[in-house]
Amino acid sequence: MFGKGLLTGMGVTIKHFFGKKETFCYPEEKLPVAEGFRGGNLTMDWRVCIACQLCAMACPNKALELKVVTDAKKKRHMEHYIHKTGRCLFCNLCVEACPVHTLQWDKNFAFSSWNKAAMTHDAVSDADRTDLKELLANIEAKAKAEAAEKAKAAAEAPAAPAKQQADAKGGEA
Repeated sequence: MFGKGLLTGMGVTIKHFFGKKETFCYPEEKLPVAEGFRGGNLTMDWRVCIACQLCAMACPNKALELKVVTDAKKKRHMEHYIHKTGRCLFCNLCVEACPVHTLQWDKNFAFSSWNKAAMTHDAVSDADRTDLKELLANIEAKAKAEAAEKAKAAAEAPAAPAKQQADAKGGEA
């Protein structure tokens, strides 16, 4: 009786020893996160974002601060997208409200901090902000060139009908 229980226990131990590992070495290995996980910081692509600000309006705790800039062609672009994780409920209403589906969670579940300032995250990086400034400068230059072309065409347009009228009067006489 005593030997049978010992052999059964050792059998279970050996089976688990050579079986699939269920533990992770946490700081080195991250746990796999499910697809529907809501947490971490918000990420977005400013090139896709239409700056409609529906996400900020949908947030019940006002955890989002947005700064939108308008280019020369009256198109809006997101310059700052600040997510305050200390105020966030992780309710996912902002992600659901986005009409172009540019908002996503970064799946980082370990983002605690000791101070409140570290609980704010700007989803638009400095590199993205530099790209945005270049894009705005290019659009403004193109808009100025188009305006100069239109002004030049408008200046030439009245001269052409006056010349045609003068030719028509000269041909009648």
